[in-house]
Amino acid sequence: MKQKYFSINAWILCGVCIGLIVFTFILVAHNENTPNKINQDRDNLLGGSKTVLDRIKPIGQVNLSS
Repeated sequence: MKQKYFSINAWILCGVCIGLIVFTFILVAHNENTPNKINQDRDNLLGGSKTVLDRIKPIGQVNLSS
């Protein structure tokens, strides 16, 4: 009887671990390209050919594209 409870607990533990691994993978994959977006926005804002108004205008905008 103890063998049955041990195997059930082992499968539950494996399922929880697999769920945490998948959650972590999704969390990391979702945020993987965020630094590239930040660098692109920074380069656009610090470009030498723009006026002060062009640099200030995008600061309050929310980008919803994905």
